[in-house]
Amino acid sequence: MPKGTRFKDYLNDQLKSSKYAAHYIQAAIEENDADYFIQALSEVVRVHGVADLAEKTGIARQAIYQMTSSEGNPTLKNVNKILEQLGLELTVRVKKTS
Repeated sequence: MPKGTRFKDYLNDQLKSSKYAAHYIQAAIEENDADYFIQALSEVVRVHGVADLAEKTGIARQAIYQMTSSEGNPTLKNVNKILEQLGLELTVRVKKTS
């Protein structure tokens, strides 16, 4: 078995859960790095199937691949469409102070 295969299999299984996917994407957002957000979104999208999401969102499959690539720059509208199909949503909250 190639190195890291068990970890990747475990992560893929976990990312199928909306709750886990939400925490995974939230952790990427909290890093305050757009690349981390795109990478996390990409992994969640891949696990749920790009073709299936393309059909459900009305976003072309190639467009989903492009927006979730390392060069991707998805619009808020498209991110919301994808997250909605995954049972997720973006929220804004008041920042906690120390």
